[in-house]
Amino acid sequence: MALTASELDAKANKERLRQAVMALEALRNVIKNNPGTEAQCIGHFKMIFSLLRITGATTLQQYALEVISGVTSNKNCVNSIADSEILGFLLLTLHTLTSSQLLTVDTLHALCSNTKIVKEAMYKGALIYLMDLFCNGMNPTVRERSAELFAKMMSDKLIGPHVKIILSKFLPPIFMDAMRDSAEACVHMFEATHENPELIWNDEAREKVCGVVKELKDRHYHNQRENLDIQWKLPDDFTVKFNEAEGELTIGGVYLRLFIQQPAWVLRNPKEFLHALLEKFVETVNKTSPDSQYLETITQAVLCLFTAQPTLADQIPGLGHIPAIFKSMGSSNNGVPKSAVQVIHVLSDNEICVRSMAATNDGISYMIKAMESRPDVANLVCEALYKMFEKNHTELVAQAVKFDLVKYLLNLLDGKLEGSENPAATKAQIVKALKAMTRDLTHGEEVNKILEASSIWASYRDQKHDLFISDRPIAGYLTGSMGAAGYLTMGPNNPSNITSKPPPVEHKTTNGAT
Repeated sequence: MALTASELDAKANKERLRQAVMALEALRNVIKNNPGTEAQCIGHFKMIFSLLRITGATTLQQYALEVISGVTSNKNCVNSIADSEILGFLLLTLHTLTSSQLLTVDTLHALCSNTKIVKEAMYKGALIYLMDLFCNGMNPTVRERSAELFAKMMSDKLIGPHVKIILSKFLPPIFMDAMRDSAEACVHMFEATHENPELIWNDEAREKVCGVVKELKDRHYHNQRENLDIQWKLPDDFTVKFNEAEGELTIGGVYLRLFIQQPAWVLRNPKEFLHALLEKFVETVNKTSPDSQYLETITQAVLCLFTAQPTLADQIPGLGHIPAIFKSMGSSNNGVPKSAVQVIHVLSDNEICVRSMAATNDGISYMIKAMESRPDVANLVCEALYKMFEKNHTELVAQAVKFDLVKYLLNLLDGKLEGSENPAATKAQIVKALKAMTRDLTHGEEVNKILEASSIWASYRDQKHDLFISDRPIAGYLTGSMGAAGYLTMGPNNPSNITSKPPPVEHKTTNGAT
């Protein structure tokens, strides 16, 4: 009909417009005051929606929008609108009817309970219109409701993941989580400046996104005004590049450099980060020649994560990575065994992880290989062995017997441990590990026989080795702190002055010490 033309001569059609406005106002009132009557609109939605395109008649557009808003509570009406594929008319009003943007967004919010409409909205450009309202809008309520609508669309089981992927091309992933949690907080976050493990965001980044979004929205509006059925699609390689985050290593939406600096940062999705980080770590240590700096950064991030949130280690066995980490200790690459040892060392504090370690067939053999290729990690390996054996898993002691770990450790006790930063502390850990093995009910006696037959063991078994292990930064001693789990402090400049043997046995009690 002529009245639905987008360009309308208001003067020539004044009377027809007046009658149409009156009819829409009456229809709006009937629907508002008589629940159920909205079903009478089924079959007429294409005509009602088309009135939204008459840009020269604001009042007519407003009443048409109110009628559409009024029918969205009826599921049959929403299904009829979905079948009609007429959402393009409604999207145009986000640009042409600025005074009613809030009502339009609320109407879309109600309609998006239907997956078919969510799909049509995505393909016809709703995302770029809403992104423009969120980024460039002046009305805080409209911006918040736009964020809520994004959250609703992302929650759709079929289309939601695709919507999230598109939004992540414009904004860092944390914004999508914030939209789901609190639209108001999301808007405030967008307007603020941040530099933390999950977000690097400042005025330059914000202005860049706003500019790109406005340009894309304007371009799509002009195309859609000419062709309501035109589809909106981003190029496959499209993404907004932020200079601030350039060069940053990011895994699971977390900037590793900043996370290492702030390990106590409360992550929004710690389990998701854990899965992504461990997946990348295992992938890296299984490479023949991994980048050393990349490996070091990922290893540091893993250690920081389990030091700051030790309960997350409960998830590791279920991911199936522990056998692969053990196996990587046999790598010919110089850096890989150390990284693997550091991770096993921190995981050895966790009972569930140690239970999984016990279920591997050859974990102990790879720990021996690690000490052979990297003598400087002997202290970490021996401390990890002690923590593993003290949790009383007989399978681990069985492995130790099978791979001659007892004899290997005795040989280390007899040597100078030249590769170790703190030989005395390393030997103390060896003695504790050996003693822990003797307490095993199944294989302890066998271990004890090997020890008793050794002249080396006779020099160490009765000594007080805790003197060599400290939680304070004493020169040359093994230290441990929440901020540096798995690392040794630097010893004195002249380590040759410190003996590599424990003190002699004291046979009398002095001041309560044996």
